[in-house]
Amino acid sequence: MKRKKPFVFWLYILLCITIVPMTFFHLARLNWLSTGMCLLTLFFMTLPFSLETRYKLTIPRGFLTVLILFLYASIFLGTANRFYSVFWWWDKMLHGASGFIFAHMGFLLLMFLDPRQKQDSIMSRILAALFSFSFSLAAGGVWEIYEYTMDCTFGTLYQGIGIHDTMGDIILDALGALLFALLLYFQGNRRFQSIHRQSSRHQPQSPPH
Repeated sequence: MKRKKPFVFWLYILLCITIVPMTFFHLARLNWLSTGMCLLTLFFMTLPFSLETRYKLTIPRGFLTVLILFLYASIFLGTANRFYSVFWWWDKMLHGASGFIFAHMGFLLLMFLDPRQKQDSIMSRILAALFSFSFSLAAGGVWEIYEYTMDCTFGTLYQGIGIHDTMGDIILDALGALLFALLLYFQGNRRFQSIHRQSSRHQPQSPPH
């Protein structure tokens, strides 16, 4: 019997259906930045499925759903379609969410690099929390470099009023990362067991076509 496609697969398809025509729209208007951002969104949204297949990973469906929505909101809506300029709170909202998301990503990376962390203990929870928090702050720093590069190269205004906007973004990243780290420490046993169950239950998904 053929396995039913997960919700995240159909979400991916739906979002791609909205991205593809906008790609041609921006291309027709010779808007190279928006066209490139549309293509970049498609690439990053497909990447997790490809990594699952290539490295036989199992990314939790809930996290993958949130990640795809974040990529869509930040790169496609935010950059390609200028939501950052239209809605002053769009960047702040995504920075707060990104801190939590990247911390979760750091935790999943740690589980992949060191499967022994699946055996819960106080020390493993502390290590996982610290690694997740640090990974998220590093990702936030890379994102600020990206914003600075875009401003210098294409004349965008992603960094707003300079150092104040940058520090505000980093603080939001840190708060989101701290929230996940605290949840991971205090609910570590359930979190570790959940990752273990999903790793043993799911088969790697093929990248959508």
